[in-house]
Amino acid sequence: MKKLIICPKASGNTYKVCCHISGNTDVNILIVNESTKIDFSDYDTIILSSGIYGGHVHKNILRLIRSDQMDSIKTDAKICLFFTWIGRGHSDMDAFNEINQLLNKKGIKLDNSYMKCFGSAMGIIRKSHPNEEDLKNVLLWVNKL
Repeated sequence: MKKLIICPKASGNTYKVCCHISGNTDVNILIVNESTKIDFSDYDTIILSSGIYGGHVHKNILRLIRSDQMDSIKTDAKICLFFTWIGRGHSDMDAFNEINQLLNKKGIKLDNSYMKCFGSAMGIIRKSHPNEEDLKNVLLWVNKL
């Protein structure tokens, strides 16, 4: 079963965790930008990852979801979400719902469970995250997918 984790940029909390996952499993990593082209048909499990910004995911993830490239996802593929966030309110659920609605419009089912861990913000909020415990927990989750 081939797995892919999609990261919205090559820096930051989410990137750190995605690199840890890719380096410690057989999960492929893809950093997306406005020119990314991918055929998803090779993957059985696709993990969309992002930081959460005021209840929204990164613009590169939104752009990818809205693109025609999503049409190549197998109908039986498992689509999951992974977030880094600072723990503010229900912003994680807001981001989940945003992605779920966009995928539903394309006829793609999002797995109801998702993983999240804290990330540091501006070097002062949650500055010790993601930490080793976070990385361990995310790896356990990925290995169960």
